[in-house]
Order: sequence, then C-alpha cells, then structure tokens
Amino acid sequence: MVTEFVRWNEEAISICTLFSSQPSTLATNVKVVFTCLLDQVSQYITDELERARESLNEAAALRERFMLSTIVSRRVAAAAASAAEAAAAAGESSFRSFMVVVQRCASSVAIVQQYFANCISRLLLPEDGAHAASCEEMATAMSSAEIAAYKGLQKCIETVMAEVDWLLSAEQKATDYRLPDDGIAPDH
Repeated sequence: MVTEFVRWNEEAISICTLFSSQPSTLATNVKVVFTCLLDQVSQYITDELERARESLNEAAALRERFMLSTIVSRRVAAAAASAAEAAAAAGESSFRSFMVVVQRCASSVAIVQQYFANCISRLLLPEDGAHAASCEEMATAMSSAEIAAYKGLQKCIETVMAEVDWLLSAEQKATDYRLPDDGIAPDH
C-alpha cells in the first residue's frame, strides 16, 4: 500500500513540476505534497500496528480467562489445560502476526526514506530550510507509529512472560522445589 502512496505522490510531484515555473515555488509545492504523503503513511502504519496490537490484547484476554492459580486443584487444572493451551496458541499466533506487521512497517518507512533521498530532497534545496523542515516532519510523522510499535512490543513481552509462567506452573510437579511466597529461599 505504501508503494501505491509513493507512486501517487510521484504523480503529484510531476504535476507540480509542470505547473511550477520557479524552483522556489516548486520546492514549496513539493514540500506540501510530500507532507501529505507523510500524513497518509503515518496513519496507515499506525493503524496497521494498532490492529495487530488489538489481536495481542484479545489473546491476552483469552489467556487471562484461562490462567490457573495455584489454589485450583490438579483435577480442575487438568480439565482447563486444553483451553489454556488454546489461549497460549492464540498468544503465539498474535505475537508472530505483530512481528510481521512491525517488519512490514519498517519496510514501509524505508521506502519513504529512500523516496525522499532519491527524489524529494533535491527538489527542496532551492527553498531555505525546506529540506531540514521535511526531515523534521518525517521524524514527527513516524513518531506515532513508533509509539504504537512500542506498545505492541510491550504486549509481546507480556505475552512471552505469561507463557513462560504458565509453562512453568503447568510443568512443575508437587516434588519440585518452590520458593516461598515471599520469594526468599529458606536459610538452612
């Protein structure tokens, strides 16, 4: 999708080139058109990350529903094990999906940066400060995507840690050593 956005932006820049007789006017128009691209790409990437994060939230809710406490009897725990395994599989699947989305978003950012370097930056040079301002706008536009990625990566870490906790508690036998509730090993 981002390649389509860039292609449309290239078309708009071509039209600006046709209708802008002065280099400074062209630079001003290119900056405005490029800013529109940044807004669209930022919104698209942020929406993609938010959707992927939502699937992590759904998997976390499913996991919480089937979390087994230490008070639950072994019989009840065994009956709920398949449901908990399904919740763990959903967490793993949403984790993988989120990482794929992060990778796609990183590729999209790279496409926009390459487009800027190869096509846009030279057109901005006639206007003082336009290049620097566009670089700043690019950074600002990507900040919302970075925030969404950060929140999703935090949720991924929570998913992995919950899975580790669940596996440890499910695999631990009655004869295994357990730390007391306060986490301090007894002094023998």
